[in-house]
Amino acid sequence: MDDQAGLLTIKDKILYILVVIFLVTFYPGHISSVNVVAVVLLALYSFFLYNSFGEKINLLRRRKEVAAMAVFYLLHIVSSFFSKDQAEGFSWVVIRMPLFVFPVSLGLVYIKQELKERIIWAYAIITTITLLLCSVWAVYQTIAKRDITLLYNDNLTDLIDKQSIYIALLVNLAVFGFGYLLAIKSKLVTSKGLVYGSLFILLLTNLLLASRIAIITLYGSIICAAVWYTIQKKKLKLLGFIAAGMAVVAVLLITLFPKTLGRFRELENTHYQYNSKGAERHFNMDITPDQWNGANLRLALWSCGWELVQQNPVFGVQLGDKLHRLMEVYAAKHFYIAYNSHRNLHSNYLDILVSFGFVGFLLFLWGFLFEPMRHCIRNKDYFGLLVIVAFMLSFIPETYFDRSMGNMVFAFFIAFIVSYREPKVKTA
Repeated sequence: MDDQAGLLTIKDKILYILVVIFLVTFYPGHISSVNVVAVVLLALYSFFLYNSFGEKINLLRRRKEVAAMAVFYLLHIVSSFFSKDQAEGFSWVVIRMPLFVFPVSLGLVYIKQELKERIIWAYAIITTITLLLCSVWAVYQTIAKRDITLLYNDNLTDLIDKQSIYIALLVNLAVFGFGYLLAIKSKLVTSKGLVYGSLFILLLTNLLLASRIAIITLYGSIICAAVWYTIQKKKLKLLGFIAAGMAVVAVLLITLFPKTLGRFRELENTHYQYNSKGAERHFNMDITPDQWNGANLRLALWSCGWELVQQNPVFGVQLGDKLHRLMEVYAAKHFYIAYNSHRNLHSNYLDILVSFGFVGFLLFLWGFLFEPMRHCIRNKDYFGLLVIVAFMLSFIPETYFDRSMGNMVFAFFIAFIVSYREPKVKTA
């Protein structure tokens, strides 16, 4: 419907519609089966109808990371086969299927600039609308129940029944998307007021979601981008305004978002004892020395995971046996809080190391992160670079591959970043 729509072919428009359907059905928490259907339709169209198999072979020769992604997923199947608990292993194979489906479908097409911009625009708008609806619902609940805590953390995403830490990452990606479209002066941005209003909603909800890593990633990215821009343009006076702006954000965080600030104060208490029966701190609780919190609990979990890595450094403990082996370590250390709740490792990197050893870990790093990032730097694709870095940082404190939405969003964005990289030679 926009002025540039004539630049899109029929196949581009069909792909765009399927991507939008996938994005729209992704956020609501109670229509997961509909989202799975959307993924299947998008994958089938991309793989069988969007371009020829000859074009896919040519693209695969230039996108070797796609082959590495496929091999990494096949490693899940092999590892499950060699697991003592094969049923457990193959259950993870199903959950992590997007790690294979998106790279071999969307990752083997070439999306041109016009379609790339529209997909980014659609994602950013859909995310903004979702967070706006979540905020409205949270405000209503806050007023009805007279409980200000209903505006924070997982309570803010109660409407879509999704964990706040994952949504906080998606908020960051939407901010990067709007920033990219503004930077390139995309013709899709017909109203800067709409974009700035959307950015306000996203920045506000980023603080309310109270994800430490998401806040650090977003504002760290803004500072780095602003400093780089001022140096490139030799507008050094702007650095003063940047510093002042960050100071204002810090003051707002301290005065207007005390619950979010409390999440950062947890980092002061990193001491732990495995057999401690202290309560796990909720963001609305006072901070006391005997608590388990987001910092010391992760340190304890990582220590247990690293013990398994040292025992099985090359090929890991196998995917189906990972949880069983972790429970054994928890039990041996009398790590009650982790054992009773079957706690995962809270680190995507450590989870891969435990499951597949350094062989699988290096394959994952090269295929999904380092090689795509290398091409982003080479092609000056700053949007793609920011997205990959955001995922890399988010993988430190959370195990994204233990949740279907984590696998889905990561695989989609990495495949999308690969898809719009222009081939060196024209395909047939």
